[in-house]
Amino acid sequence: MRRDGSTAPPTLGGSAGNVLWILGALGWKTTPVGVLGDDSASRMVQSDFERVNADTRFLLRSSGRSTPVIFQHQLELTDRELSATHRFTFTCPACGTKRGPLWDDESALADADSPLPSAGVFFLDRPTRLGVSLAERYAEDGAVVVFEPSTMGDDLELFARAVRCASIVKYANDRIADLSNFDLRPHAVEIQTCGPDGLRFRASSLDDSWIRLGAYELPFMQDTAGAGDWCTAGLIFDLFGRSPELRTEIDNDALARALAFGQALSTLNCMAEGARGLLSAWTPGRVIRAARDLSEARVNGLRSQQPQCESRVSEPRLSIFADEVTQWFTATVSNADGVGCCPAP
Repeated sequence: MRRDGSTAPPTLGGSAGNVLWILGALGWKTTPVGVLGDDSASRMVQSDFERVNADTRFLLRSSGRSTPVIFQHQLELTDRELSATHRFTFTCPACGTKRGPLWDDESALADADSPLPSAGVFFLDRPTRLGVSLAERYAEDGAVVVFEPSTMGDDLELFARAVRCASIVKYANDRIADLSNFDLRPHAVEIQTCGPDGLRFRASSLDDSWIRLGAYELPFMQDTAGAGDWCTAGLIFDLFGRSPELRTEIDNDALARALAFGQALSTLNCMAEGARGLLSAWTPGRVIRAARDLSEARVNGLRSQQPQCESRVSEPRLSIFADEVTQWFTATVSNADGVGCCPAP
């Protein structure tokens, strides 16, 4: 729901959906796993995944449930430094219906006709029984498990299991203070995002001290939705693009390079509307080239210990990219046919 009262076209969302879709658009083979309703929203989700050639055999449908629908309301930007551009709700603004998620997918997946495929990377954003069970199975098979929780949830033992099997754990400091009470794997990477202050990371097998990557100073901010998902997708894409396995030779330089690339993707998308608006403005190749261009300076600065890596960074190239995204956004904003739950009001 835009600030002027118009509606943007409904689309696939959620952290797992965004990360898998972005990686699919950038050339990875992705396989979403879960149970949706047998409704128009589930068909939209499947159609969006098919656009990036995802394997949708494990997106199961059940007539006994409704596909979750979440609404994003854009907020007025009265302050340039305001980081919150939106709020989320499960309540339809047209009819008041709530279509929230259910987390009882285990039995439905057990009846799936095909065995789950092998994978080099398994992404998990919520510690559900199904998700954690799959994460443990893929970790045992040698896959890299990337766990990005928004909260610890009510079941701390389930959360602890997810942390124990994860190769990479990424979380926001305003949601989770730290993981000091949980056991990480010996070679696990811990990433803490810090909003407008960028992020920091560490791996106990390399050096237990934090390494900080500051944030870019945006020429303007259109929408921060999906920013963390872009950073995660960029991290996975850059770190495991050639060989999806967490090798012992991965060092702080490789992690910094991959995270800087993810930050660049995140920054660029903040200048477009929607969690994946950047890929509506540019081709995947253009997105990758722009992110590489921005992140190279960040990595080079970190290696030489320049101060721009410890604080916000403004690059002239960022303003040029911003102009291109703005031109696309201005030309394509239009009303949608509905709000994702009801016909157009």
